[in-house]
Amino acid sequence: MKTIDKNNHAEQNQEEKELDTIQEFLTFEVDKEIFGIDILYIHEILKPVPITRIPNVEGFILGVINLRGEIIPIMDLKELFGLGFCDILPSTRIIVVVTGEKRAGLVVDSVRQVVKIRKDKVSQADEDLSVNYSELIESVSQFEESLILNLNLSKVMDYAGEEA
Repeated sequence: MKTIDKNNHAEQNQEEKELDTIQEFLTFEVDKEIFGIDILYIHEILKPVPITRIPNVEGFILGVINLRGEIIPIMDLKELFGLGFCDILPSTRIIVVVTGEKRAGLVVDSVRQVVKIRKDKVSQADEDLSVNYSELIESVSQFEESLILNLNLSKVMDYAGEEA
């Protein structure tokens, strides 16, 4: 005969409720601003690798890489945001993201950390957000003393699809 531990079941339900109220973001820097991407879209993070240039594409498309047999377009987020071209430094990383069938690599100045933020601390980006790239920002969150601009990855990926 099986006995049910009601306390254990209640604890499990509480943990599930807490998970429903938390969102995890990979945070990174571009031009000293902190950005975030929901970790559900992160495929992997790479150190800089050789990029094959493609002629006649927008400046924010740096080219493509071959990642284990798959051709991935590489985008310079700094240039996409209108902040100039990225500098490849020891801290530079390529964040490979996936949305649906699309994959792209996003060049960032540095990767910071994965943060857990309560969903009630994530608010939709104001249309009046005073940055050149406001249409690429989906939401804004507060984490400790930092403001995190969370990317609208589907809009960012639309740029990759148009050019690469």
